[in-house]
Amino acid sequence: ENYKKIVEDIEDKSDVKELQIPKSLNKTLRQYQKIGFKWLSTLDEYGFGGILADDMGLGKTIQVLSLILAYKEKAKQDKKPIIVVCPSSLSLNWKAEIEKFASDILAIVISGNMAIRKEQIKQISKVDVVITSYDLLKRDIELYKEYNYEFRYIIADEAQYMKNSNTQNAKAIKALNGKTRFALTGTPIENSLSELWSIFDFLM
Repeated sequence: ENYKKIVEDIEDKSDVKELQIPKSLNKTLRQYQKIGFKWLSTLDEYGFGGILADDMGLGKTIQVLSLILAYKEKAKQDKKPIIVVCPSSLSLNWKAEIEKFASDILAIVISGNMAIRKEQIKQISKVDVVITSYDLLKRDIELYKEYNYEFRYIIADEAQYMKNSNTQNAKAIKALNGKTRFALTGTPIENSLSELWSIFDFLM
């Protein structure tokens, strides 16, 4: 009965007419982006993770930023930080997108040598979003465990980077503690079904 109710509720909420886009978002979402934002929000409401698998260039980042802003607007107190894990080449791009479209979000990019990163990681509870790379996360994962951070969202961008469940990339991101996990990738399967399994292993 609970399962049937969840399915019915999700179908009822598929109408985007009543969608409340965060007021502080500095961009007008296209219709399919509104649907994507609504889908992410509905999954989150029921405690599910999911894969946003729009093709490259269709605005997966802006849909996730909408979700983060909505959380920031609702959770006035007891806000938990959010972590975005992405290829190192995209870290500064995430920061730039936040500054351009969601300037209310306070974000830091983890970078530099080990001593610098340790200081940055120590400050995570003071920011809304922390951005790090798969490569740095696998080097720093013990620090995240040491500080016992619980993230509101764990966002895996270009999630095909953890397609092999035995790699340090995959093991590190799966070791993070978070309430809701989302994967962003235009290619959830590149070569074999086991790649999709590894992403779902992260989500669940």
